[in-house]
Amino acid sequence: MSFVHNTVKRIVHGCGSIKEAAAEAKALGGTRAIIVTDPGLAKLGVHKPLEEALVNGGVPCHVYAEAELEPSVDSIAHCADTAKEFKADVIFGFGGGSALDTTKAAAVLLTNEGTIDQYFGMGKVKNPLPPMILVPTTAGTGSEMTSISVLADTKNGGKWGVVSDYMYATSVILDPELTTGLPPHVTSTTGIDAFVHAMESFCGKADTPITNGLNIQAMKLIARSIRRAYTNGGDLQARADMLYASAIAGMGFSNTQNGIIHAVGTAIPREYHMPHGVAIACLTPMCMAFNYMARPEKYAEVAMILGEKYDSDTLALAEKASGRMSALLKDIGIAEGLQPYGVKREDLPLIAERAAGNVRLIGNNPRPANAKMILEMLEASYK
Repeated sequence: MSFVHNTVKRIVHGCGSIKEAAAEAKALGGTRAIIVTDPGLAKLGVHKPLEEALVNGGVPCHVYAEAELEPSVDSIAHCADTAKEFKADVIFGFGGGSALDTTKAAAVLLTNEGTIDQYFGMGKVKNPLPPMILVPTTAGTGSEMTSISVLADTKNGGKWGVVSDYMYATSVILDPELTTGLPPHVTSTTGIDAFVHAMESFCGKADTPITNGLNIQAMKLIARSIRRAYTNGGDLQARADMLYASAIAGMGFSNTQNGIIHAVGTAIPREYHMPHGVAIACLTPMCMAFNYMARPEKYAEVAMILGEKYDSDTLALAEKASGRMSALLKDIGIAEGLQPYGVKREDLPLIAERAAGNVRLIGNNPRPANAKMILEMLEASYK
């Protein structure tokens, strides 16, 4: 069996690396840039270092600060239209996963006709994208390193992905200084999301020696630094660990896909407005407990990364992984299960059906799962 490993072409990283933005744009032939970010970051002025770097470097730019928390088909069309009107020839994504997903999806529409929902699924994008530079300000989604954009399906409900090798960024800028303003709760939920990316990729059926190496390193960096970053947002070493871990995990799972945690997390009805990181984090322990017997050698390693001592009984060690994750969530202020977030019990069958129908994710899960099994797992978490 042969495998193919894809990733972004270029990574600029280190404290202060945002100052290289204009040089990166020019190296790609960019003369006019659009910066895609969200209203919250724009209001706080977090994007200013990027804007200033471009202007001072001789690259005119327009700030599009309307990226939605849950990007929709209409919002992607609006972003793409704005980029066309400005005649942008390089597109910057700046922010968390939603802003970066908006950027990638809008870039698709700059060179491909139609609406973005036509491209839900894998390999449907026909034409290469314009130069795209992604700058994450959270350490969680790893979206800057992936070939997927996760969007809300406003017609049918749930969230779906546009996946294409054309959607890898041309360049990525990783500047830990941009993440120091993250509040503790965002630090914790996005950080667990990054850990889950690495874990689901590591334990999934599509793992390879290359992705295993990336994912182990990502999990180790997060395990050692997430509590520090949560309690002291100004700890630059911890922030750097988290940012690099998120990117490294993105390099891994983009080549393998995720599993049941993301299948269930993205199946939660949109009207609950659960941030992606929260949805993923609160489901993680129960899904680990569901999976561990399918690949005990993998979950045993996860348990040790989370602090469990070695045990020659691999299955017993693997079983402890979910408990270690529960302890971590408690330390960083995240409640487990869907019930604390107001998700109604009567919506669980719908969530289970949607999750089971996500073939891309369930197909990579180490343990086969149908709607009945997923519903039983979710029901057991309600008191």
